[in-house]
Amino acid sequence: MKLDVLLGQVRAEVAHRLGAGLVLEARLTRPDRPYPVPFVLGYTPAPDGDLTLAHAYAGASAVTVLDDGYLFLSDTKARTGRSLRRHRPETKAELVLSPGRDVVSYAAASSVVIAAAWVPADQADPHRTAAMVDSDLWPHSSYQSAGEVLGLLRTSLDPGPPEPLEVALAPNERLTGLLAVTPDGARCAAGVVRFLRGGHRRHGLLLIPVTDPAAAQAVWLDDDLRDAVPSPDGSWFACTAERVATPELGPRQEVVLVASDGSRILRPAAQHPHWLQPKAWSGRTLLCAGEADGRRRLYRVTSEGDPPEPVELAGSVQSVTATSAEVLVVQSRVDLPPEVVVVDLDDPPARTLLAPAADATPAGRMERLSHRAEDGTVWYSWLCLPADERDEPLPVLVWCHGGPLLSWTDWSWRWNPWPFVAEGYAVLMPDPPLSMGYGQEAVERGWGRWSSEVASVAAEQVRAALRRPDLDPRRVAAMGGSFGGYLALALATRLPEIRLVASHAGWADFAAVARACDLHWHWLREYGPVEESEAYRRESLAMESIDPGVTVLLSHGCADSHVPVGETRAMYRSLDTRKADVRLMLLPDEGHSIERPANVTAWYDWVRAACAEVLTP
Repeated sequence: MKLDVLLGQVRAEVAHRLGAGLVLEARLTRPDRPYPVPFVLGYTPAPDGDLTLAHAYAGASAVTVLDDGYLFLSDTKARTGRSLRRHRPETKAELVLSPGRDVVSYAAASSVVIAAAWVPADQADPHRTAAMVDSDLWPHSSYQSAGEVLGLLRTSLDPGPPEPLEVALAPNERLTGLLAVTPDGARCAAGVVRFLRGGHRRHGLLLIPVTDPAAAQAVWLDDDLRDAVPSPDGSWFACTAERVATPELGPRQEVVLVASDGSRILRPAAQHPHWLQPKAWSGRTLLCAGEADGRRRLYRVTSEGDPPEPVELAGSVQSVTATSAEVLVVQSRVDLPPEVVVVDLDDPPARTLLAPAADATPAGRMERLSHRAEDGTVWYSWLCLPADERDEPLPVLVWCHGGPLLSWTDWSWRWNPWPFVAEGYAVLMPDPPLSMGYGQEAVERGWGRWSSEVASVAAEQVRAALRRPDLDPRRVAAMGGSFGGYLALALATRLPEIRLVASHAGWADFAAVARACDLHWHWLREYGPVEESEAYRRESLAMESIDPGVTVLLSHGCADSHVPVGETRAMYRSLDTRKADVRLMLLPDEGHSIERPANVTAWYDWVRAACAEVLTP
């Protein structure tokens, strides 16, 4: 598969049923736009039963289906910012809410609309950009922007101006933009973050009676609360509860039901091992995604306490919407571009409804590898290979996933192995400790031990795979982004077989990154205070351990707040001083990932050229 074919596909994200048709939230690459553009695509059934594109909105996202159409957020080039609009058949999209600044998020039910939008934090000079910060140290973040914070607005589907929904927050609390409304429009759930001294933070939920916001009550558990999916009868908000980790105990995740009036908390699948996350309700059944066996599976959960039941799907769950009659799932795999399938919970299996990126379906093969370590634990990898068997052993690209609490379970538009496979490479994708879907033991083993455990096990997985006769152990490269960029560098310090490293937004100095990044609170949970914990030094990489003969490609977005670009500059200078073959690509207008298709193409071309140069026999 060629790179231009990959980048030219419709990237399905969320599907909604609208009558007999379908509304798809997706992203498309447009020649006149630097970034992939969010689209809302409306499909209607053709006489032959296939779905036909009937309408499209560019710069659109966040659909809520109504009885006579749907709402969506519209981000146009106008100066009024992102607005809320309404689609109805045979009419132009109608404006529902345009507060003058971006509508960040919204929730709607029973003609009631609650929106989160930027509002002034004070009456400061509009030309002043200086900002005093104390808790969230980034003047522009998810919680504040240029002297503004998130506030709530209430409006309806009938014409009329919005009114503020005033809620009381402590000085160290901010709204997150998470919103949900019960089907009768009576109660709203809003996400809240609380900033604590030392860089810590907690996440809770604010339950708001829509007609009496002064009676709002906050829900703070021992766990962090995220997500809020209202039940059809309005009694519950289904939330994700994540254990607040410490350096001695990793996170774990389960679903909780929070009564919409704040009176009760239920844990319908307590201690379930697969990190359940609520996605949608179908009648009285809660549908959750859960990580199991290297896949993100779909589970049925009831409030009666019965064990969750898996729903068989061919891919990993990306998104879920549901009615009382059916469930729409966007699913994918490493070898399956995102597609929409419809699930009848009473009559499986799922059937494909729409496959907008079918042209990107790879022609290669994918094998599941397992490696049994000396301690008896078993670790898994995916191996992507060309469709036809070759006479000579293949050069190997080891791809390390980010996260680190992720796994190689989905199709990726950024880290996609198939353009490299089409050029004759084998791509090995290991899931070492901290990868999702392998039980809590895998999380605990790697928690706070990224070099001593995660990198060590990953190196064993690579060594085991390189014993295959169809792989060439003399031509090996390691690559990854973020945590994967770190892990690729870590593998180069352990495996003499590696001749090339490509690290995007990676790091070597744990303490330097933890001190300066906006994810400082996560580092505190996993490694403890920077000035007190020996773990930062213990797990950091010694760049001098990378053989000077290894070619190292470093790339970084200069607007990255998760991993400051200074870390890549420091690694480059360290390697350059030692006269290593180190090459640097900086992307001035990119953040943590590479989003611009032109920059993605430049990165792929750069890496492919280096692979051809270094890994050629």
